[in-house]
Amino acid sequence: GDVFMYYGLQNFYQNHRRYVISRSDAQLLGQNVNIEKSYCAPFTTYQNGTPMAPCGAIANSMFNDTIDLFYNLNSSVVQVPLLKTGNSWWTDKNVKFRNPKSDNLSSAFAGTARPPYWQKPVYLLDEEDERNNGYVNDDFIIWMRVSAFATFRNLYRRVERVKQFVNGLPAGNYTFHISYSILSDYPKLLDSYNEMEVDGICIVK
Repeated sequence: GDVFMYYGLQNFYQNHRRYVISRSDAQLLGQNVNIEKSYCAPFTTYQNGTPMAPCGAIANSMFNDTIDLFYNLNSSVVQVPLLKTGNSWWTDKNVKFRNPKSDNLSSAFAGTARPPYWQKPVYLLDEEDERNNGYVNDDFIIWMRVSAFATFRNLYRRVERVKQFVNGLPAGNYTFHISYSILSDYPKLLDSYNEMEVDGICIVK
């Protein structure tokens, strides 16, 4: 059957009053807005006046660890194919999040800069699939739907049902490879959320 992979966080208070409103829905719809007048502060513009895209504390703290799953089959190791699209709500993907209109996504975000704790700009979130890039990136959309509780889980991937995984995950031994980003590369973020813990990874079949 279908297999879903979730990541979980503990002591991450997305329900904090100032955090919840720290976004610009108009910006996320691809509109040209003055984010200085939004609730994104202090993550609105840099000192030189360059606006952040996306703005706000929610986007700035986006979970960006990379998780890969491997199937240990006899003496070989097979990487489990994971689907990174089709995981967000349809209304979010097709109604609430839109990229600025342009022939080229990088030019659509010209004159903006990535949030302080991001490693790359929003138009490079998925260089392999333009339908999953920018504001319509599934990982970004899922993160922007904040949790009401300090301990929560978000859908990360689904197992692609192909080859030996056509019926899901066969019985056997599996290994996770996790590339940490949010806790290792951002000391300022760690200072702000020094009690945050990665709760674990959940596989649901």
